[in-house]
Amino acid sequence: MQAPAMTPTIRSILSANINLTADEVIRKALDKGVKASDKSMRDTVYNIKSELRKKAEKATPAPAAAREIKAPKPASTTSAVPAPPAGDLAAMLANVSLVNTVVGVCGGIDQARQVAEAVRSCGSVEAFLQHLEVIAQVRGGASV
Repeated sequence: MQAPAMTPTIRSILSANINLTADEVIRKALDKGVKASDKSMRDTVYNIKSELRKKAEKATPAPAAAREIKAPKPASTTSAVPAPPAGDLAAMLANVSLVNTVVGVCGGIDQARQVAEAVRSCGSVEAFLQHLEVIAQVRGGASV
């Protein structure tokens, strides 16, 4: 009967318990019939432990605080159409018309959505406009 392969055996031992010492893993591998030098097995243990830890770090989700999405800041008072008071149909329709114009200028709903997400990511309309100004200068175009 042929001896089991070293790397898969060590990987299975460490997958069951990554906190085992190298000596404990080597002892278990020898018990399973692995025929390899002590140095070779020790190096393999360290390499596989490192690999498994890296995979575990990538698989671990970010803490809840890092995943929270900040609520958008209220619109500035300098916007073209002020936010309507509750129940003000005319103001709401004016905002819908403004959004429709933006959709047309952007080239569609998806593009307008991307613009809105960019504004949200910047934190405010003012911050977005500052970034827009930088991009205009870098591209050599006119200021916004």
